[in-house]
Amino acid sequence: MSVSENISLLGYHPDDFVSGKISFMDLIHPSDIEVVRHKYTRYAKDDNNPFFVADYRLKSADGKICEVSERTINLSVDDGCLYHGIISVKRSFKFDTDKEKNYCKSIVDGIQNPLLILDSSFHVFAANQYFYELFKLKPENTEGKHFLTLNDANKDELSSFFDRAFQEEYFFDSIEVVCSIDGLGKRTLKLTARLLDTGMDRKRLILVSIEDITPQKMAEAKLRASEEKYSTLIEKGNDGILVVNREGELIFANSKFSQMAGIEENELLGGTLLDFIPLDYHRMIGIRLKKVLKDMRSIRRNDEVKFTKAGGGTFSAEISLSYIVHEQQPSVMVTVRDISERKRAEAELKASEEKYSTLVEKGNDGIIILHDLSFKFANSKFSELTGYSRMELTGKTFTDLVPVDYRRMIIKRIKKVLKDKHSIRRNDELEFLTKADGIFPAEISLAYILHEEKPSVMMTVRDISERKQAEAELKASEKKYSSLVEEGNDGIIIVQNGILVFANMKFCEITGFSKTEILLSPFEDFLSLEYKRMVINKFRKSLEKKRNSSLKYEIELVSKRGGNTPAEINSSIIDHEGAPAIMAIIRDITDQKEKEKELLELIEVQKVLETVIKSSPAIVFFWKPDEDWKVEFVSENISQFGYQAEDMMSGKILYGDIIHPSDVERLTMEYDIFSGEENLSFEYRILTKAGEVRWVDERSVLKRDAEGKLQYIQGIIVDITERKNVKNFMQIGNDVGMLFSPLGDVGDMFSQLVEFTTQMDNLDCGALYLVDGETGDMNIVAHSGLSAEFVKSARHYAGKSIHARLLKTEYPLYTRYYELTSMIPGEKQSYEGLEATALIPIRYGMELVAILMLSSHSVYSVPFEVRDSLETVASQIGPVIGRMREQADVQNNIRNLQFIFDVMEDMVFMLDTDGCILYANSHAFTRLGYSKNELIGMNLINLYPQKVLLEAAAEIKSILEGSAKVCTIPFESVTGELISIEMYCSMGQLNDNPITICVSREKV
Repeated sequence: MSVSENISLLGYHPDDFVSGKISFMDLIHPSDIEVVRHKYTRYAKDDNNPFFVADYRLKSADGKICEVSERTINLSVDDGCLYHGIISVKRSFKFDTDKEKNYCKSIVDGIQNPLLILDSSFHVFAANQYFYELFKLKPENTEGKHFLTLNDANKDELSSFFDRAFQEEYFFDSIEVVCSIDGLGKRTLKLTARLLDTGMDRKRLILVSIEDITPQKMAEAKLRASEEKYSTLIEKGNDGILVVNREGELIFANSKFSQMAGIEENELLGGTLLDFIPLDYHRMIGIRLKKVLKDMRSIRRNDEVKFTKAGGGTFSAEISLSYIVHEQQPSVMVTVRDISERKRAEAELKASEEKYSTLVEKGNDGIIILHDLSFKFANSKFSELTGYSRMELTGKTFTDLVPVDYRRMIIKRIKKVLKDKHSIRRNDELEFLTKADGIFPAEISLAYILHEEKPSVMMTVRDISERKQAEAELKASEKKYSSLVEEGNDGIIIVQNGILVFANMKFCEITGFSKTEILLSPFEDFLSLEYKRMVINKFRKSLEKKRNSSLKYEIELVSKRGGNTPAEINSSIIDHEGAPAIMAIIRDITDQKEKEKELLELIEVQKVLETVIKSSPAIVFFWKPDEDWKVEFVSENISQFGYQAEDMMSGKILYGDIIHPSDVERLTMEYDIFSGEENLSFEYRILTKAGEVRWVDERSVLKRDAEGKLQYIQGIIVDITERKNVKNFMQIGNDVGMLFSPLGDVGDMFSQLVEFTTQMDNLDCGALYLVDGETGDMNIVAHSGLSAEFVKSARHYAGKSIHARLLKTEYPLYTRYYELTSMIPGEKQSYEGLEATALIPIRYGMELVAILMLSSHSVYSVPFEVRDSLETVASQIGPVIGRMREQADVQNNIRNLQFIFDVMEDMVFMLDTDGCILYANSHAFTRLGYSKNELIGMNLINLYPQKVLLEAAAEIKSILEGSAKVCTIPFESVTGELISIEMYCSMGQLNDNPITICVSREKV
């Protein structure tokens, strides 16, 4: 760097710059540094301009300020850049800055708009207080700064603006700029500039007035948007807009009305409104216009009129009239809506209504409209179906015409339609009641509609009486060849002229032949030789005598697999395709024959033992090794428990059914544990037929085949109840060295218990309370040593009384009687003279079943050894009382149920899953003529006549599967009498096994 010697004019030496002690930037006035840098950056980027030109201020060494002008050129030397510049001092000055500033401030501070004074280089010389408040600046951060550093926006435009201010002597032009102000955001400012001469030794200044015009700009924008919005609404809307003055002249018409009428807008103006309306509407329109102008308010009601078109013709319109002030004159604004399409649609709707009215009234379906279940409309077809006139229907609710069984369903459907507001796609079937007390079936569909502006349901009703009759006939025909025939447990064949014309799959399974091999073959080909003649003769005689009753006998069928199959045949005469034929039900009895063979092997043993067993207390059993101990043989002396031997051997009663429920699991487990041994011995309880509990001792021998597989169990049981009772009560007396034996009567046993405990040391009186399991009430059932007055007052305590809560202790309580009664208000029963008292809770499991209260008239405490004895007695007697109460509840339930069934005049049956009768009430035995032994175990199908056996079998199969509930096929009694019945069936359980309960009511 090199500097000319004349730099000394500013008080500096060239060496100071060459040595780097002073840089040239140190000389530039601080307020001009940014401007110089900005201009130089622009110059460096402009390749077309060889000169850098700038005017700015320098500081001399003595602090004076001088204005300079720089001209610099870029020279290329040795592939490098060399800058050669000349700085000319324009003038140097020193003046009283404070005086000049004070002068300027005196000018601007009195004005209430932001003002700014700039020098000739656009540096801030002074500003008023409003400027600083608006821009949130301070004088020390503002004065001396270049104006463009205060606002980066619009730099070029502002520079040009201020240049023109210096060039023109009188300059009042303005410029709008947008800038961001802290706290105010984006603002629009209007700047106005003019020259200002202070009269001092200085160039003229520029006075800049700043006005915030942001609110005006926003208001202008809103006004333009509003004008555009309403202009769009008026010009682009779907309605025509007209403005009429007091004289009825059109002073405004929008383009939409011009389009409607087909007339140019300029042709419309100047005419009157009535010029474009047919004469028929002139009087009405004239009155409406006068009323609006007189009342100075709009007419709420719209009117329908017609307007003429330019090419002839008219169009329908709906008009509304509003009072407005247009161009400072009272006027009427007429809104015109073209309703030609609506009028055309109304005409079409009217024609459509007439068309559909014909369809509704002349159709084959009844149609009704319901609102809140009341009839709002019914067509003539529905009146015809029900027999009610339309007037009669209007006074009824819909449910009046529907049987009770359907009301809940149809009300639910109607509510769903109204809630969902749409139709139900699926049709329903129900029945309607007619005026003549008849019923007809119908198929209905429900649809949601608005009727008289109210949500309603439209119902279409189609009479399906003929269809239902056809379905019933079809169903009856199908039942003849139902799945029961094909999939039942018995073979079914039809023989006509000795030829097999029908055979189900079960018959094919029994014989091993296919249907192709069987059909159209002689039936005798499938009979073993010794049965052919007998069976053919029976068939022939039945056809000759036209015997209606069925014949049942045993035969043997030839098997394709070789050998013969024993079978039971039940044959009867039927009509098959218009000709008589024999229908036979054939049951494979191979298993039955094998069982009979097994039982015959036991007959000899049975005969030998019969005489001995009849007079012996020991009951002999042969059991099958299955879960419920099915009895193969039992001696007749089982009657000592109330059971018949044949009931058990027939399977009607299983041995597992009479074992006490509490002992079944233990006994099963012991059988599993000791199943490897040959001889077994068990003690357990059984239930007699009367419901009593008896203890038995079983001694059994396990019989196995050659391979070691268990075949059956042979054993005897002996009643050991008395021995067991004596043993139990001996256990009670063991700890105290005494024995008391229970009697058969429960009351005597409770009295004996109280007598036994009051004889212990230091105890001389007491009472036994039983606790009701449901209410918690306490009642004395036995007492000893207490006065009649005391027993009377303490005999019963309610479950929630304070006496009961006090006596029901969780643990044994030993105290003085007066301490016990001190917590009870009222009479203390002190007259009894009781002292030491023991309250012993007696439990069965976790349940409190009794309270033993014992006391003494003479001693004041119960000895510890006596306490142990009492608690031992309580632990022994608790289970006895608990089981007695359970057995009593069970026995009462059984007796109550049997009593209910036996007093019913309907026939009651309980069926197993195969349809065999497990139970029948007394009326069933009496009415059908069967004994109990005959009816129990019989399949229900055997109660039906032979002619309807196939139909009955299908019905019973559906009932057992749970798909049907009612059967109306008549029963046949022992005497052949047909009994018309209605049988209602439901599913249930007995001993955790599924059963079907049938109640058959005889038709009168």
